[in-house]
Amino acid sequence: MPTKPLHFIVISDTHYYSKRLGTEGRAYELDNQKSQKLLARAEEALRAAFAQIAKDGRSDIVLLSGDVVNNGEMFCHEEIIALLRELQEAGKRVFVITATHDYDEGHIYEGDKKIQTPSAKREDLRELYYEFGPAQSLAYHEESYSYVAQLAEGYRLFALNDDKNGEGRSGFSREAIAWIKEQIDDAQANNQMIIPMTHHPVIAPSPFYAMIGKGDMMGGHETFREQLADWGISFLFTGHTHIQDISFIVSEQGNVFYDVSTPSLVGYPGTYRHAIADKNANTLAITAEHITEPLDFDLQEAFESQFFGMVRDVITAAATSVPRFSEMARAFSIKPRMSLRFGWLLKPLAKWLTRLKIGKIAKWTKAETGLRPEDYSHIKEDTVVDFIISLVMRLFGGDAPYTPDTPQYKIAIGLLHILDSLLKICGVKFKVRPLVEPLLYNAGICDAEAVLDLSGPPVLPEFEETVRESRKGPWILAVAVLLLIILLPLIPVIALCVCIGFLVNELRFWRKIRN
Repeated sequence: MPTKPLHFIVISDTHYYSKRLGTEGRAYELDNQKSQKLLARAEEALRAAFAQIAKDGRSDIVLLSGDVVNNGEMFCHEEIIALLRELQEAGKRVFVITATHDYDEGHIYEGDKKIQTPSAKREDLRELYYEFGPAQSLAYHEESYSYVAQLAEGYRLFALNDDKNGEGRSGFSREAIAWIKEQIDDAQANNQMIIPMTHHPVIAPSPFYAMIGKGDMMGGHETFREQLADWGISFLFTGHTHIQDISFIVSEQGNVFYDVSTPSLVGYPGTYRHAIADKNANTLAITAEHITEPLDFDLQEAFESQFFGMVRDVITAAATSVPRFSEMARAFSIKPRMSLRFGWLLKPLAKWLTRLKIGKIAKWTKAETGLRPEDYSHIKEDTVVDFIISLVMRLFGGDAPYTPDTPQYKIAIGLLHILDSLLKICGVKFKVRPLVEPLLYNAGICDAEAVLDLSGPPVLPEFEETVRESRKGPWILAVAVLLLIILLPLIPVIALCVCIGFLVNELRFWRKIRN
């Protein structure tokens, strides 16, 4: 008799934030300005989401993949556990793993101060969440707090807690990986389809994220994803990035592997996943579900306002204050030390960027795009900053909207072609276009709704090139060389000024850089 498809819900990064932590005062406002999360209304957002999930009759299974509370505060654990029990009372079976935000770092806000508050220790988490998965487990790994549970006939959950790998990173120790392999072998011997979840990503949601956020990836992620793919595991539910994304790799042995990233439930875009695993068809269907439960305010508008303001504030900080920028850039996984050391070089560029309009770049790229003024008249007064904000929002929300026939896509790609033309003539093999293009247009799998064939890699759509290669590289280089010749007598002075700038910057921020 064929095994029935399994419906289940995946939520991640609930970051439960009790109002008892404080929602006003200078200390709170400073942290809130650099947060993608809607902290002050997180409780209302989660109550609405849980009420919606409780009413959803398609499945009785809810998976939560870590960062359950904001920063480990004990009373936040107590309050969200009460909400999880309400889901249980509504007939849901709730399976939880915890992550690095769930212990050790709790604080409350009082006026200008952040004050430490009692927080869970890692060893407390097993008892706190024992009823949400471990109590029903077929196997439990003591070191990592990972477990295996039977979801239904033919379907087995692998809840893999990756908060420590024993080497100062997230991930898994060698002993934990050996345990995972043993459990995979047992599940496959018993003809089970494995539904795995963990917290940290193993595939970067974009090339840009891979460059700036590599430290936020699971420790040893390149090896671990290859191992899973070659052990017969074709997908993994993850969180942590707060990004809605579906990416894949093909292992060296030719096996496909998908990373299905679920965003935070308390920040833009504020969605969770409804999934259908079909053991017989070897497919996984995924849809993104928005919170539509009625509230006394527009939740989606609040998510967007918080996120839009946060991105704009980061760019404004880059143009005005290096220390402020170093604090706020953490929201995009940019390390404060890097911001403090190089922010002074970024500052004039950021100032210029805040004044730059799309129409100006359209004129620069006319030869590459072939666009006439009337083709982009409706966006010519839009600022580049607003365009960048839209790209970052789509990075988090998934499915970038600028298809190759739009003027936004053509103008941006035209500019990237100019940059790549210059790099090529300089003998640099690195290209900028592949780094940025996924923020403009998703040529891969739809991040919000997809049916994944787990038997092999997907067939991706092809599109016709709409922007010509640039020939401006030699001309730009020639002008640069001419300027260099003119400024040649001043080069020692310029170099000295840059060195002094670095030295002054290091002295100015040496304590913050050290810490």
